[in-house]
Order: sequence, then structure tokens, then C-alpha cells
Amino acid sequence: MTIELVVFDVDGTLTQHNSVWWRLHEHFGTTDMGKIYFDQYFAGEISYDQWADLDAGLWRGRTLEDVMNVVNATKLTPGAEETVQILKKYHIKTAILSGGLDVMAKEIGQRVGIDYVLTNILLHQNGIITGKVENLVAWGGKSKAILQIVNHFDIPLEKTAYVGDGRNDMTVFEVVGLSFAYNPEHEEVANAATIVIRENNLQAILPHIISEFQQ
Repeated sequence: MTIELVVFDVDGTLTQHNSVWWRLHEHFGTTDMGKIYFDQYFAGEISYDQWADLDAGLWRGRTLEDVMNVVNATKLTPGAEETVQILKKYHIKTAILSGGLDVMAKEIGQRVGIDYVLTNILLHQNGIITGKVENLVAWGGKSKAILQIVNHFDIPLEKTAYVGDGRNDMTVFEVVGLSFAYNPEHEEVANAATIVIRENNLQAILPHIISEFQQ
């Protein structure tokens, strides 16, 4: 199988934290309400759009600068930058598909050299968070969202690999040619993927994509 495009999740895959949403809750002291909204969504009491706006509404009036301080302090997964650069050396396109927020995904994408980023947009005006989100990637909706990425590159799904770690990555595992569960959060995520990586370096995916790295 020839892979021409590798798409990455962000939280827990390219970065060492599990959720930008939760990191911001912790930073702004809104974890109690954040947990309530989390439970309401998974109980089917609110929609994803409502959940995102309720979460972001807790940060209304905060500055974008404050948000970016959290983003800029985020640590990359070991080997993240090297992995992306090696893929590009072999003319393999790279993208991010994240159910997180653009403030994080775009910054991480720039750090490691990603070609294309698709994620949700935290809205702000004059440097102040409005409390609203433009949702482009719903929880569990990545199998639909990835179509925008493969269409952008004109590369078929069967020549696309996806790397993720969470339950919200499982739907996209089903539609791509090659899927990686990178240090998966749950065993069901591991069971859903083509390949499971349990190493603390993202370069472990390379031998499965590029023949020159096979031993």
C-alpha cells in the first residue's frame, strides 16, 4: 500500500496533553462546569454545537493572549517534528484533523510543518474571546470531515493514513487505508486501528509508511 497523505490528530498525538478544551478549563478555573457540560453531551441532553458554545462561553471576555500563553506552553510529542519533516522529504503530504480548537491546532501545525489544518474555530473579536465556536469537526464526526482534507489534496482515502489516540478517532479509522492508534487512551481504540504504537516517539509510525525505515 502506497501512502501519499498522513493525517494527524493533535491532542495526545502531536502534543503531550489530552485535550486543549480541558487545558483551558484548568487554566481558567472552569473545570466544574466543563465536567457538567461533558456529561450532558454524552448523555444526549445537548448537541455538539451547544456543548462547544457552552464550554467557550465559560471563557467569554478572556483575552486571546491569555489563551495563547497556554498554547505556547504546550509540549510536542517526542519525534513529532522529525516525523513530519521526514514524511515531507518523501513527498508525503501531511494534515491535521482535530476536534480541538484552531488556536492550538494551527500553532502546532506551524511548529512541526504541517501542510493543512482542519479544526474548530474559537471566535474572538479585538483580542477578546466571544464565547462562541465555529464547529467544523464534531466529536465522532471525523470520518466526514476527512473528506475535505483528501479532496483538498486530491488523494484517495485508501492512500491516506490517520494517526490518533482517542475514541473520537475511531470513525475515521474505518475509512482510511491505514490507521494508527498512537498510545491509545482505551483498548477499544487500539482494537479499531490497523496498527497500534505503544512507544513515546512518533517516529515509530515511519517504518509502516516508508519502506526505507523498515528493518
